[in-house]
Amino acid sequence: MKKILVFLAVTGVALSMVFSVNLSAQTDGCYLCEGGGYVKFKGADTFDKRKKAKEKFGCKVSGTTSSCSQSKGTVD
Repeated sequence: MKKILVFLAVTGVALSMVFSVNLSAQTDGCYLCEGGGYVKFKGADTFDKRKKAKEKFGCKVSGTTSSCSQSKGTVD
């Protein structure tokens, strides 16, 4: 009985880790622009999206944040 409980506990922890990694990889966020301002991005943070933010909105990305207000625009 103890072995079954340990197995279920380990399986539960492993599954919760897998789901939390998947959810965090698919969330939207915002790029912080040097000199101020934000540009929203959809999905995962990638080099191509950072490049689009610079080309479309003049945003040289200095970091990311989970939310922003009054963004310059959105990159997909």
